Order: sequence, then C-alpha cells, then structure tokens
Amino acid sequence: MASTEPTATPGGHALKTVIDDYLDSGNKSGNYADALDRVLTQWRQYLCERGVETVENVDKRSMATYAQYLSRRVDARNNQDDKGGISAATARTYYDYVSAFLSYCVRWEYLTENPARKGIALDELPPRPKKKSGDQQFWSAEDRKALLRYTDRRAHEAVDEKGVDALVELRDRALVYVLAYSGVRGGEILSDPRDERRTGLHWTDVDLENNQLLVLGKNQQIEEVQLPSQAHRPIERLEHALDPPSPEWPVFVTGHAPSLYRALPDDVNPSTGEPLEVLRKSGVVPPSLSTNGGRSVLKRLCKDAEIDIDGDYLKPHGARRGVGETIYRERGAAAAQRVLRHADPRTTSQMYAHIEASELAEETSKIFENE
Repeated sequence: MASTEPTATPGGHALKTVIDDYLDSGNKSGNYADALDRVLTQWRQYLCERGVETVENVDKRSMATYAQYLSRRVDARNNQDDKGGISAATARTYYDYVSAFLSYCVRWEYLTENPARKGIALDELPPRPKKKSGDQQFWSAEDRKALLRYTDRRAHEAVDEKGVDALVELRDRALVYVLAYSGVRGGEILSDPRDERRTGLHWTDVDLENNQLLVLGKNQQIEEVQLPSQAHRPIERLEHALDPPSPEWPVFVTGHAPSLYRALPDDVNPSTGEPLEVLRKSGVVPPSLSTNGGRSVLKRLCKDAEIDIDGDYLKPHGARRGVGETIYRERGAAAAQRVLRHADPRTTSQMYAHIEASELAEETSKIFENE
C-alpha cells in the first residue's frame, strides 16, 4: 500500500513522488531495493530531460524512446566504445523494473494501462540473449559425488585429529551437502554485506524433524525449503561441534578472524582467547559466512579435490540447477518447480528445455525407427 497520496501537479502526479511511494511499499529491501531506486531514478531523469515529469505523461512513445536508449547502450558495449555500455540481459532487467513500477501505477489508477507492455515499445528492446538451457553450469551426479566424498574424507580426518575443533571442515561439509541436495540459493543461506536482511541461515531456521529450512527467498518473503535426509547427518555433526549457545547463531559461521573480532563489543579485550570463544563468552552472535566466502570455500574444495569443470569450479547456483535437473528428469517439471520454488512454471520449463527436447527426440526416433 502506498505510504502517502502522491503530490498532484496541474499535469498529473509527479514521477519522483510516486516512485518514492512505490519504493516504500511492499517488501523491498537490500540489493533489490537499491537496484530499483537506482534504475527508476535514472529512468525518471531520462524522461525529465525530455519533458516528461508526471506519471500521466508516460506513454508508449516515451517507453519506446527509453527502450531505444537501452538498446544503444547495449550496442556501445558490444562495440567496446563506451564504458557506460550494458549487456542485453541487464537492459531487459532495467526495463522490467520500470514496467513493474508502471504496473503499480495502473493498480493505483494513475494510468489506465501499462505503456511498457505495448508492442511499439517492446519492439525497440535489444534481442533476448540466446543462451541454451543446457549451457549453464550444473552439478552433475559424478561431480556432486566426488565433492561430497572429498568433504566427507576431509571432515573425518579433521575430527580424528582435532575432535570438536574441526569446525571449519565440518562447516564446509555441511554447506556442500545443503547446496547439493536442497536446491537452495547461496544467497538464501549465506550472508550478504550489501543486504542487511540477508544474515545467513540460523539454527532457529533449521527443522530436521520436518525436513526443511526457513529462508528469505528471492521474492523477499520467508519460504520453506525442503531438506532431504542426506543432508541431516552433516548438519547434526556440525551442530554438535559448534554447540551454539543460542538458536540465533548462524549455521555457517565465518572463519575469518578479522570479521569475528569486528563483531566484539568495544569494551571486550580480543586477546583473551580465540575470537569465536570470546564472542561466545561475551554473548555476541558471530557473523555468518558470506556469499563471497562460500564461493571461495567451494573454489578451494574443488581445487583440493582435483575437480576441474573446464578450468572453473562447482558454483553454488550450479548446485541448485543440478538438483532441479535431477528432479526434472526423475519426477517431471511440476516437481522441479516446487523444489526450486519458481513462481512461474515457465521459468522451470525454460531452464530445462534441453531435457524436454532430448526426450522428444528419443520418442521421435522410436516412431521413425522402421523407416
């Protein structure tokens, strides 16, 4: 719901005021809110330079002009003659942000229809990037098993040597198992310093009895994520070793000493012990491993396990695609959509279109096998 009634001018409602109300409405926060603010501000400034300052004056012609502007920025990037160039995917994301705002304006009856959805405007956008669904990285069954075997062996050896002090090795194993089997996004279980709401997965969010995790989803809503039994034991071993004094502690605590020390109150002497133990004694919740830290962990594990993915490493989102790929093949598109929590089934279908095409080819081959 809008926070205030937008200020009306003789020509309508000021774009800046309505945009501010839109940004204040709903559950917009963190990186998403920052991106919306930046893109909508730039769009408003672009229109104002062309004499469009109110919502009511935004029409299909002005949106077509904006789409042409985005296309020129894409061309500039492709020609490498402008540092302000952007990719086609980024251009379409910017346009979608503006279109979402204009849909809000329609709901509040500032506009009768969304001019961004008119064909004359859409035709001016750069072509959608042509990327085949099967080209994106996903964890294959072989790669998944190889990484899990390595983290198992590494954790067992560390426990034999250090006992419950093998926190890093147990944490890394639990992280790999959760990624490998849950279909969760890395940003839903790890912290993001740019988004104050994304502080990582906490023990209060883990429900092994009901096989689920609670996460802040991509849509900024709390969502339930399935957690198969394969991931339970690594999480239980990690919890036993970490022995969190509060369920508010993160599951994947950072091992970065400077980050741990920065979390200490000013009146606590950091030299009185190991940083995690000082935090524990001070009653302070330690920070979670970050998304960048999680990628670094996977990169190091893949290197040590000698898993080479064409010179790359197994990435967090590749784990999510790998879960979806397996579910799609074994249980179909509807099951994969539920596991991946896609709001639109077309997203799932597009992601795994290569599977459907392959299966259709096999069926067609059988039909014509006697010719």
